[in-house]
Amino acid sequence: MAMPSSRRMVLCPHWSTGMNRDDDEAPSKSQIKREMQALRDLGERIAELPASKRSELLLGARLQAALLEYDRLRAREARRRHLSFIGKLMREEDLDAVREGLERLDAASAVHARELHAIEAWRDLLIAEDDRLTAFIDLYPKADRQHLRHLLRACRREADRDGDRRHYRELFRTLRDTVSISGRPAEPPPN
Repeated sequence: MAMPSSRRMVLCPHWSTGMNRDDDEAPSKSQIKREMQALRDLGERIAELPASKRSELLLGARLQAALLEYDRLRAREARRRHLSFIGKLMREEDLDAVREGLERLDAASAVHARELHAIEAWRDLLIAEDDRLTAFIDLYPKADRQHLRHLLRACRREADRDGDRRHYRELFRTLRDTVSISGRPAEPPPN
């Protein structure tokens, strides 16, 4: 039995306000679905962040609890359903503040990645060319010259043997620590 048109109008919130189905002001069903998917995607992006990074975002208590629950879940289908719930909770959040916080985190991780690449470039250059150690020490005067020379010799020996790369990793850690102690950002080596 077909439902009378007066009842149909009550079931749809846009129609109950007197709006016509053909009005351009009412969002389409597809538009609503796209917006919900965007919220779900934003929630998923937040859920994939480590808890330490998530705490930097200004999130409501219900959303934080839901994110902790998401971390606890292991079943794929349960995680998928919970992401939908997180997307629903995202409607209550200040989305501009959340997006701004995510951009800030992305910028910080990009800076961190650039610094790591600069340290890797220094490591490779120091191993390849002996005379570059002076340039590094000029930039970072707190560097332990003797320890760096020892590590560079050990790295060159390891490169000849194609074996364990322990000193290679240790040199990277030492360079990273030297840069962090200096208080200045890692700069790529001069060409």
